[in-house]
Amino acid sequence: MTRIDFYQLNPARHRYDQVVCQLCQKAYDSDQLTLLLTHDPQQSRLLDQKLWTFRDDSFLPHDNEQSACPVTPILIHDNPDPRGDRQLLINLSASVPPYFAQFERVIELVTEDNRQQARAHYSYYKERGYPLNHVNL
Repeated sequence: MTRIDFYQLNPARHRYDQVVCQLCQKAYDSDQLTLLLTHDPQQSRLLDQKLWTFRDDSFLPHDNEQSACPVTPILIHDNPDPRGDRQLLINLSASVPPYFAQFERVIELVTEDNRQQARAHYSYYKERGYPLNHVNL
């Protein structure tokens, strides 16, 4: 069953885009193919740039189009389409995608700006019996 993790960000200590990049780095280091589902094309472009530059000594291999070979470790997309076989979904979109259960794990970020949306997502998963975890960052 898909594991759902909610990460509560403290705005005084964490920048949203930095946390997203750190989560992508951790997934990449663990060999997890990741779908980074964004809210819109603008957010996709921003995170595309951040993944190239968030560390001075490296970058995270990513793309916004799935290649047949080799498989892109991190796929950034704003279209609610499952885009291949991946283990991790980082959901930054406004809705819960209908295919979320195909992933081993889903991460949802909670901020001051999306608190109501996060509560709705939490209720959605809970009503369907998915294991929920909450982490304060």
